[in-house]
Amino acid sequence: MKFLIVTAWYHPFIHPRAHRWTALAKHWAASGHDIHVLTARVGDAPKSAMTDGVQVHRVGFDSLKEWLYHILQVKNGRGRVGAPPQQSGKLLQVLEWGYKAIWKNLFFPDDACIWYFPAKRKMLQLLEKDQFDAIITVSLPFTDHLLGLVAKKKHSALFWLADIGDPFSIQAKAPNNSWLYKKKNLQLERKVLAMADAVTVTTPATIKAYEKLFGTAIAQKISVVPPLLRPPEQSLEKQPQLAGINLGYFGALYAPTRTPDALLLLLDKIFVLRPELQEELTLHFYGEIFPEFYEQLTKRSAFRNPKSQIRIINGAFRNPQSQIRIRLHGLRSRAETWAAMQSMDILVNIGNTTDFQLPSKAVEYLAAGKPIVKPVLCGGRSVYAVF
Repeated sequence: MKFLIVTAWYHPFIHPRAHRWTALAKHWAASGHDIHVLTARVGDAPKSAMTDGVQVHRVGFDSLKEWLYHILQVKNGRGRVGAPPQQSGKLLQVLEWGYKAIWKNLFFPDDACIWYFPAKRKMLQLLEKDQFDAIITVSLPFTDHLLGLVAKKKHSALFWLADIGDPFSIQAKAPNNSWLYKKKNLQLERKVLAMADAVTVTTPATIKAYEKLFGTAIAQKISVVPPLLRPPEQSLEKQPQLAGINLGYFGALYAPTRTPDALLLLLDKIFVLRPELQEELTLHFYGEIFPEFYEQLTKRSAFRNPKSQIRIINGAFRNPQSQIRIRLHGLRSRAETWAAMQSMDILVNIGNTTDFQLPSKAVEYLAAGKPIVKPVLCGGRSVYAVF
C-alpha cells in the first residue's frame, strides 16, 4: 500500500510523536509498503531524501521559533539536541517576551500554524501526482489535522486516519488564546473527528472524554494505540554512574499539566528527615527545560522549606551553599537517553494532572526494569507511589 504521513515532527526532531511515527514509517517501509512523509524543516536535514526506505519531504518550519533560528543562524538554541539548558541571552529574552505577549495570543490553532501553507501546497502536489491509499495526520501539533481536512475535501475517497497524541480542545491549558478561541477549538476538533475515517488515541480515557463531549457516534470510530516500545537501535555503553543515589526524570515539563512541584516538595521533606542524603542524592532532568521551569529549578523559592536550596550542575550554575543537587542535561538523542536511563538508581515518573493523557516515557520506564517513584501533589502535600 501507499501511505502519506503528515507530521510536522519527524526524525531528527526529539519528540514522542516524532519517535512514534519515525518507527512506524520505517517498519512499514521494511514490510514493503510505499511510505511518504511530509514534515517540517529542521537543522541541516535535506528537503527531500530517502531515509530508511521512507521518502521524506521537508517544507516550511514547524514554529516561529524554528523559523527565527533559521533566519538568525542559531545552532545551539533551546530545543536543539545537545544544547545545554541555560538562561536566554538578551535578544532571545526579547523574542520570548514577544512570543508570549503577542504571538501566543494570536496564533491558531497552535504555534505550528506557519507550517500550514507550505505543507498544504506540497501535500496537494503529492496527492495530485501519486495515488495514495491513505493519508495519516498526526498531532501534536493539531495544525496537522487541518491538512487532513483539506485532503479529505479535495479527495473524498481517500482514507484518512487522524492519530491524536493529546486532545486539542480539552487540554488543562489551551494551546492558544482560550478567551478568543475556546468555542472555535471545540468546533474544529469536532469537525476533524467527524470527517476522519478513523481516529487513534493513546488511552481509553481519551475515548470517554471525547464521547462525553462529542457523542457516541464519534467515539465509535476511535481506537486505542498505546505508546509503543522501541528501544533505540544504536546502542551506547552504559554511562558511568555518579557516586551516591541518582534519580532520573526523562521528558518535558508542561504547566499546569506536568510540573516538578510534587517531586521538589517530596525531596524537601525527605531531606528534613534525612539531611545526610543531601550530599548523596542527585536529581537528573533529561529533556527540554522551558524558561518557567528553568527559573523554578534555579531559585530557592522552589521549596517550601526556606532552608533548602538547589545546586544546578550544568557547567553554568554552581551555588556553594546549595543543599540539593540537580543536573539539567537538556535534549539528548534517544540512544543517549536510553543509556542514561539504565544508569539511574531510581526513575521519576511525573505524570499528568489529566486522566486522558499518558506520558509516552511510561512504557520505556517499565521496560528499563528500574524502581519508579511517582510523586503526586494532592491538597498541597506530596503523595508518592513506588513501583
